[in-house]
Amino acid sequence: MQAYLREVARGPKGARDLEVEAAYEAACAILDGQATDAQIGAFLVALRLKGESVDELAALTRALRERSAAAGMEACSGPVLSAVPGVLDCAGPYDGRAHSFAATVPVAVVLAALGVPVFLHASASLPPKYGVTLLDIWRALRLAPAHASPVADETPSPDRLAAQLAEARVVLADTERWCPALARLRPLRQQLGVRTALNTAEKFLNLSQAEFLVVGVFHGAAVEKAADLALRLDGRSVLVVQGVDGSEDVPTHRVSQVCRIQGGKIEKLLVNPADLGVQAPCPRVEWSVSDQARAIADVLQDPQHPWRAMVVLNAGIRLWHVGRCEDIREGIERVRECLDSGEAWEQFQAMQLDKS
Repeated sequence: MQAYLREVARGPKGARDLEVEAAYEAACAILDGQATDAQIGAFLVALRLKGESVDELAALTRALRERSAAAGMEACSGPVLSAVPGVLDCAGPYDGRAHSFAATVPVAVVLAALGVPVFLHASASLPPKYGVTLLDIWRALRLAPAHASPVADETPSPDRLAAQLAEARVVLADTERWCPALARLRPLRQQLGVRTALNTAEKFLNLSQAEFLVVGVFHGAAVEKAADLALRLDGRSVLVVQGVDGSEDVPTHRVSQVCRIQGGKIEKLLVNPADLGVQAPCPRVEWSVSDQARAIADVLQDPQHPWRAMVVLNAGIRLWHVGRCEDIREGIERVRECLDSGEAWEQFQAMQLDKS
């Protein structure tokens, strides 16, 4: 591990990017317990200060994928893909939502009502934000266990996941249950308290072997790097968006950069909510778990809800991304019809364990 540290920790003028195989070997050493905590912390911080290269991020993602339940799915010819085609994996920030509405949850409900299977994933909150996570929201919404993460004493099963997706259309997985290597690094990440390459790599795990992904990043400058990473990893169809709070949710108050990776090519576009008729404020709010849960239930019922536009926009974008409509405008119209007809609310109620 010291050899890799010498390359990335030479200082602002001497630090060098690792070649992809060297980066992979370093990632394996970290994930397999062959490096000390001091070495891991130094390596991750050095990468952050240097700026992670796409090769380094791809190598780390590859190593994490090989140590997750997703590897079992791929080895057995991808039961999720064969049994439930067209799955959309939604990858947001693992440090949770601090100041933004978790639109991805009601968006998943809408898409499920329209026949699109959606795979969500999260973990207990992490630094630097320590925000509200999807696991917190899932519990607060009293969603049925069949739609949640595997129980504590059960090994994550690809077949079980396929069955859940086929039946429920929306599944939430606890990522650290599906990728134990990440769970082992949690104490160290909490001690560091800053973003590292892990924050990016975990978004690209694709635990469900989904055909489509939507991945959120915070800064516009990070959109192209994430798009290059998606292009490097595999042939999936990936939508990289400049979302609020580093999430996969495009805001309704500003123009956002979006990159669509499909067929080995990157398509760049700008999403302008004003042009699409969904412009609305996105105020900075200090969200609690109960606030998020209440807003999610309300937004599915109230056409005038202040966060309705955000749900409409993002569901429309994702409906277009998975090929269910010709363009984003058509997707937006179909989403509005689904919400106004009450289909989305019925889907949500079907997902709840306790209807009271």
